Amino acid sequence: MLKLVLGLVLLTLVTGSKCPNEDLCGEQQTCCQIRSGEYTCCPFHQGECCEDHLHCCPEGMLCQTTESTCSNTTHSLPWAERLPTQHARLLKSFRMISTSTGSKDTTICPDDSSCPPEFTCLQQSDGYGCCPVAQGIMCLDGKHCCPDDHQCTADSTSCTKKKEPVQAVMCADGISECPTGTTCCEATGPGWSCCPVLRAVCCADKVHCCPEDSVCDVNGSKCVSSTQQELPMWAKFPARVRADWEGSESAKMTNTPERTTESHTPLHIALSQGSDVPCNSSVSCPDGTTCCKNAEGTWGCCPFSQAVCCEDLIHCCPHGKKCNLAAMTCDDSSGSVPWLKKEPARPIRGQKVPETKGSDVPCNSSVSCPDGTTCCKNAEGTWGCCPFSQAVCCEDLIHCCPHGKKCNLAAMTCDDSSGSVPWLKKEPARPIRGQKVPETKGSDVPCNSSVSCPDGTTCCKNAEGTWGCCPFSQAVCCEDLIHCCPHGKKCNLAAMTCDDSSGSVPWLKKEPARPIRGQKVPETKGSDVPCNSSVSCPDGTTCCKNAEGTWGCCPFSQAVCCEDLIHCCPHGKKCNLAAMTCDDSSGSVPWLKKEPARPIRGQKVPETKGSDVPCNSSVSCPDGTTCCKNAEGTWGCCPFSQAVCCEDLIHCCPHGKKCNLAAMTCDDSSGSVPWLKKEPARPIRGQKVPETKGSDVPCNSSVSCPDGTTCCKNAEGTWGCCPFSQAVCCEDLIHCCPHEKKCNLAAMTCDDSSGSVPWLKKEPARPIRGQKVPETKGSDVPCNSSVSCPDGTTCCKNAEGTWGCCPFSQAVCCEDLIHCCPHGKKCNLAAMTCDDSSGSVPWLKKEPARPIRGQKVPETKGSDVPCNSSVSCPDGTTCCKNAEGTWGCCPFSQAVCCEDLIHCCPHGKKCNLAAMTCDDSSGSVPWLKKEPARPIRGQKVPETKGSDVPCNSSVSCPDGTTCCKNAEGTWGCCPFSQAVCCEDLIHCCPHGKKCNLAAMTCDDSSGSVPWLKKEPARPIRGQKVPETKGSDVPCNSSVSCPDGTTCCKNAEGTWGCCPFSQAVCCEDLIHCCPHGKKCNLAAMTCDDSSGSVPWLKKEPARPIRGQKVPETKGSDVPCNSSVSCPDGTTCCKNAEGTWGCCPFSQAVCCEDLIHCCPHGKKCNLAAMTCDDSSGSVPWLKKEPARPIRGQKVPETKGSDVPCNSSVSCPDGTTCCKNAEGTWGCCPFSQAVCCEDLIHCCPHGKKCNLAAMTCDDSSGSVPWLKKEPARPIRGQKVPETKGSDVPCNSSVSCPDGTTCCKNAEGTWGCCPFSQAVCCEDLIHCCPHGKKCNLAAQSCDDPSGSVPWLKKEPARPSEDQKPLAKGHKSSGGVLCDSSHSCPDSTSCCKDYNGHWQCCPFPQGVCCKDHFHCCPHDSTCNFSTLTCNHGNSSVPMAVLEDTYSHPSQEGQEEAEMERSGNVMNVQCDEQTSCPDGTTCCFMHNFQKWGCCPLPKAVCCEDGEHCCPEHYKCDESQTSCIKGDVVMPWYAKLASHSSPVSVLGSGGLWCDAQTRCSEGQSCCRLSTGEWACCPLPEAVCCSDGEHCCPTGYSCDVDSGSCVKTIGLPMETLSHIQSLHNDIKCDSEFSCKDSETCCKISQTAWGCCPLPKAVCCSDMQHCCPEGFTCDDSGMCYPATDFSWDNWQVFFSKKERPGVL
Repeated sequence: MLKLVLGLVLLTLVTGSKCPNEDLCGEQQTCCQIRSGEYTCCPFHQGECCEDHLHCCPEGMLCQTTESTCSNTTHSLPWAERLPTQHARLLKSFRMISTSTGSKDTTICPDDSSCPPEFTCLQQSDGYGCCPVAQGIMCLDGKHCCPDDHQCTADSTSCTKKKEPVQAVMCADGISECPTGTTCCEATGPGWSCCPVLRAVCCADKVHCCPEDSVCDVNGSKCVSSTQQELPMWAKFPARVRADWEGSESAKMTNTPERTTESHTPLHIALSQGSDVPCNSSVSCPDGTTCCKNAEGTWGCCPFSQAVCCEDLIHCCPHGKKCNLAAMTCDDSSGSVPWLKKEPARPIRGQKVPETKGSDVPCNSSVSCPDGTTCCKNAEGTWGCCPFSQAVCCEDLIHCCPHGKKCNLAAMTCDDSSGSVPWLKKEPARPIRGQKVPETKGSDVPCNSSVSCPDGTTCCKNAEGTWGCCPFSQAVCCEDLIHCCPHGKKCNLAAMTCDDSSGSVPWLKKEPARPIRGQKVPETKGSDVPCNSSVSCPDGTTCCKNAEGTWGCCPFSQAVCCEDLIHCCPHGKKCNLAAMTCDDSSGSVPWLKKEPARPIRGQKVPETKGSDVPCNSSVSCPDGTTCCKNAEGTWGCCPFSQAVCCEDLIHCCPHGKKCNLAAMTCDDSSGSVPWLKKEPARPIRGQKVPETKGSDVPCNSSVSCPDGTTCCKNAEGTWGCCPFSQAVCCEDLIHCCPHEKKCNLAAMTCDDSSGSVPWLKKEPARPIRGQKVPETKGSDVPCNSSVSCPDGTTCCKNAEGTWGCCPFSQAVCCEDLIHCCPHGKKCNLAAMTCDDSSGSVPWLKKEPARPIRGQKVPETKGSDVPCNSSVSCPDGTTCCKNAEGTWGCCPFSQAVCCEDLIHCCPHGKKCNLAAMTCDDSSGSVPWLKKEPARPIRGQKVPETKGSDVPCNSSVSCPDGTTCCKNAEGTWGCCPFSQAVCCEDLIHCCPHGKKCNLAAMTCDDSSGSVPWLKKEPARPIRGQKVPETKGSDVPCNSSVSCPDGTTCCKNAEGTWGCCPFSQAVCCEDLIHCCPHGKKCNLAAMTCDDSSGSVPWLKKEPARPIRGQKVPETKGSDVPCNSSVSCPDGTTCCKNAEGTWGCCPFSQAVCCEDLIHCCPHGKKCNLAAMTCDDSSGSVPWLKKEPARPIRGQKVPETKGSDVPCNSSVSCPDGTTCCKNAEGTWGCCPFSQAVCCEDLIHCCPHGKKCNLAAMTCDDSSGSVPWLKKEPARPIRGQKVPETKGSDVPCNSSVSCPDGTTCCKNAEGTWGCCPFSQAVCCEDLIHCCPHGKKCNLAAQSCDDPSGSVPWLKKEPARPSEDQKPLAKGHKSSGGVLCDSSHSCPDSTSCCKDYNGHWQCCPFPQGVCCKDHFHCCPHDSTCNFSTLTCNHGNSSVPMAVLEDTYSHPSQEGQEEAEMERSGNVMNVQCDEQTSCPDGTTCCFMHNFQKWGCCPLPKAVCCEDGEHCCPEHYKCDESQTSCIKGDVVMPWYAKLASHSSPVSVLGSGGLWCDAQTRCSEGQSCCRLSTGEWACCPLPEAVCCSDGEHCCPTGYSCDVDSGSCVKTIGLPMETLSHIQSLHNDIKCDSEFSCKDSETCCKISQTAWGCCPLPKAVCCSDMQHCCPEGFTCDDSGMCYPATDFSWDNWQVFFSKKERPGVL
């Protein structure tokens, strides 16, 4: 019994429907905790949770882990598996919305976009988005968000409430602690554990505990209350041991955060000598590392203090992280970092490490495994070693898993609720003390008297009737007689796996059994299954008929014979012919082919006779088949009994199925199977099959079709045969369909409601009794007196005016005069189809009509359509003008002549020049080209004269065209009447359209057509076109441009000609645009509201009257006395200090000193463009300036920027320190030197180390690398000495770097000042960033940058001694004047002075007064430092050591000189800008009121805002009816810094609060500052509370509410209890009476409880019921005097 009680150590039981983690279990179920801290559900009310964390037992029974049962004194039952919980309903996450352009009342995002009021700007991958809550956080998918007091789920779909930080209860040892609401109890070993009950009773077994006012009954495993009520025991969990840096009992015995403010004694880190960590008496690990066992049983060293040793016995993780064997990482809530491999431990004081002996784990008397491993049986019955202690041996007898995990054979992993890790292969066990391992004998499993299988395997029958061995004990033999599965699993033949509720694993093939004691295995005889008197099948198989009528053998017992007579399925399954599988409710498996049966006792199998199925008197089909008619009228055999004969007379289907001609399958409700082709029937008894005569279907007196077919007319008027009875003859006169189906000419199928089948082509009919088929005469359809079409066709006019024949009766003649359609359909010229409501079919081309009775078709005369007196078009066509002014013929009657003068369209349609189609509401058809008209009666067509359109006195254009000017000033002809001449002087458009130069089209509201190129005009009456003179446009006195063009300046200062009148000259001095358009340099187009057209390049201007163009002189733009730039350009400085020329007048010189932009634009260094509100254009590179009048450009001297006395940088650059301590030159004036000591940025920008860019509100530009500085006047640059940063008395790092400890205990140098040393002891990050070991980066809210590797420190030489007061053994330098002790950190206070934080690499809090340990966060709500689930009080900053150097004294003098804005109180004292000096009478010194122009109160301690009055009786500030607390003054100082600085939190566009504060509205509507980050502003307009608290205005306090689950009321079972509910009902003394209905009472299992209004639940005393099913305390944790917050409220600074 004691063993069973101890088995409950790790169990946690919580009754009710809601578990402590908010997960839910069903009614009458019990919550059970598992190792990961999550919960599962036991299916019993108040069930017992078993220690394996997988099973449970009913109430009153105990778990028997070894027997997997539940037992009590009278019964024993199998234990039950636990069920998963239901997750509590979660808040759905919010979808992010896009930002918009900012306005007055919106929330402005950092990228100047905006969100609606009360929304939050959150950064997404491509900018900012809006979260529809006031304070939101971004989810991982970048598309959803949650309130900031929630956290996103992993899939980003829901929000879960953040858990409140756990408060601690200190245990008696002063270093162990338990969460608030629990009780400290002594543990079974050294240390303490926590009972999850307040004021609990600790049981004597040191394992369990009981509620208050009860006693422990350890033997009965229960708690007994003072009223003798029996309650379940509670299991304890380990207490948390505080880390060294968290302090001891003396500093932490209280739970009130604000009382713990004393600083910690700093730890001094020195090189370890003799302080190694002993692993045992022989080996140790270096100080700061951790001893971890190796797989060999030896020791290794993990390079972390208090490291976590991983289960693979090879790797380790930092303290507080968890080994993730699957991902090979170390994980916690902050992320993942790679795990590390251990190093070998080293001998202590030169001792030799003794070899480990005697600690092996014995597997049996012969073999053992090394210490720390586990013995596991192998498949051969021998032993193997798993490299884990208490490992789990996997069922495959090959692999193993760590303790507490479960083998997943399917995934080849080890699983538990925390995740999966790969499984490991066992190693062979080794003999004990050199013993020889005896071979295993005698333990085989006998299969029968002849063969056996090895121990630990299972005998399974094979398909041959012999035996095979499955490598599992109590294995499951699969139905395929080949494979097997582990015990408790089920064979899945379809998936070839072994399945149960836990998952699937691959099945295994059996091995052959072996003879017992060398016996020979007798062959199996006599057990065959007889099929008939001649043949049989082996034992364990089933006889099935074959398609030939013989027998086959299915390799399953009681198998199902499939209908295809070829395959079979296991017993209980159903043959699925469509899928070729065997199916039942459990799934599908492939079907198997039968094997031939074998003769019985050597008998010869007689041939089957007499059982054929007769089709008629001549032919028959084999037994088990069905006779079906063929298309030829003969018989075929379908290989199914009672088969269905398909309508195509070729195929057939099994009984009960339906032929699907479309899919070529056999269908029923169970699915589809492929149809089968019939085999020919065979003659009966050798009879010859007579030829079928007399049963043909006569088509007419001459021809007939075979029986079972249908006569259908062909297109030629002859007859064809359709291979269906009562078939449907299709309208195309070629194909046919089965009876009751409909021909679908479009799809070429036969359709009805059941589906579609392909149509069939007809076969020719045959003559009756050898008659010759006469030629058809007299039934033709006459078209006119000369020609006719065959019967059943239709006469249609051709385009030539002749007749064609359409192969349909009453056909529709199409408008193209070429094609036709069946009756009732409509010609679709666009799709070339025949359409009606039933669908579309392809149209057909007409055949020529034939002469009637051999008559010759006369030529058509006299019916032509005359175009004019000379030419005509054929009858049924239309005359249309051509572009040349001649006539063409459109092959439609009353056709529409298209505007291009080339094409035409049918009557009623509209020419679509863009699509080259003819359109109307019914659709579109291709347009047609006209044919030439022909002369009338042989007349010669006269040439057109006199109707030309004159352009001027010399040239003209043909009639029906339009004269348009060319770019050369000559004339061209546009082939449209009243055409539109396009602005490019090359093309033109039809009348009423608009030239679209961008698309090269002619546009109007009806659409677009391609534009046309003009043709040259021709001389009038043979005149010679004179050359144009005198009309040129003069550019200056020397050059001119042709008439109709525009003069534009070139980049060289010369002139060019733009081929437009009044053109716009573009800013690039190369291109131009038409009048009224604007040059778009970015797109290289000419734009206006109507659209864009490509810009044009200018042509050179030409000399006037042969004059020579003089070279331009004297108009250059002088840059200085030596060099100049051409006229119309701008001088810009180059990076070298020389001059370059930008090809724009009044150009903008870009900051990169290489490029420039046009006047009025702004250089965009990031995009390499020139931007303004109209858009962007590419920037241009400058050209070198040229000497003035042949002068030589002097070299620039004397204007260098001196970096120090030895080196300088060129004029216009900036000196920046390099990582080596030398100087580099940044090619910008007043540049910003980046923190990586390598790059720099232009003035006013900020270095973005993550993106390697220079950023400001206008955007980002790439950063630049510095160039080396050069010596001044040939001086040699001295080597830098004396400014190194000392790491200790032996080594130092260069100036501007930081000393960081290495993993070996030596020092390395990080190339940043005040750098952050990373935890891997290898890398470091810039100041203010955080090391991200998982991503190998340095992170802060602004982004991430790659981390850097440290360089070795160098030996110190002739160090300059430190100033007085500075420790000689090292220390942390804050600047040249101040330092902090070793193992502390530098932090600035509000006044800008350096203070010391008593933590190494500490976090400086935003209040500039406190700090926290490294990798923790400042929590101003509780004045604690939070890290994960733990917290420590904040530390107060201390004074630094002062060691002013000459440089530091100069800086101090500069500070005293008044460079910083301040408010002077007297000659010695000042206050920060934005404050007011008030004299403090009690201290006889000045104080600073944190308000501008404040009113100083007479008590000398407080002050009020301007226009307020001090009321000492109420300690308030009064203005009319408004009363607010007064302000406490701050201490003044001698070197003030603005309280707000340049940062802070903006309340609106004019006001802001300091960093670390929150904006709150006063009742007056003015802004005030709450001294807490992200504070809660109270509704009274006066007070504020920390985040996570709520304002209780009535009580004047800040309240944080903690919820507990409600208790469920139980029905009263006895009337004899202590507490009377009424005259009939009573409850126990420890309970409370609560109504469960209007007439009935229930008992709440809590004394003095609160009864909930739902009449189902109750809450403890002092709590209130909530609709969510939780109990909340009326007052829990409150800040009793919220004035502590508001008294520090500051007025916002006014800008």
